[in-house]
Amino acid sequence: MKKEVISMKFYKAILDSRRFHFEAYAINETLAKEHLKKGLNNHAKDYQMPNDWWHEYGNDIYVVEIEIGRPDFNSCYRDNHLILEKK
Repeated sequence: MKKEVISMKFYKAILDSRRFHFEAYAINETLAKEHLKKGLNNHAKDYQMPNDWWHEYGNDIYVVEIEIGRPDFNSCYRDNHLILEKK
């Protein structure tokens, strides 16, 4: 009997500021962005900054899809892109 390999997808929202690299993970793109924004607000509290400090970088937030458990390869990524197996 052949084992079924299950692959899962999740999403990583990213923002690079002048001093920090921020990432947030979730099961869909919208949640990933929401988690990132909440984290950015908490970062502001940690550094006694205005909550909206990151709004000027809002257009720089991007999301990448991550797939794990791929049966055809080991889910290795380079610069946020899956490295495809050469045949």
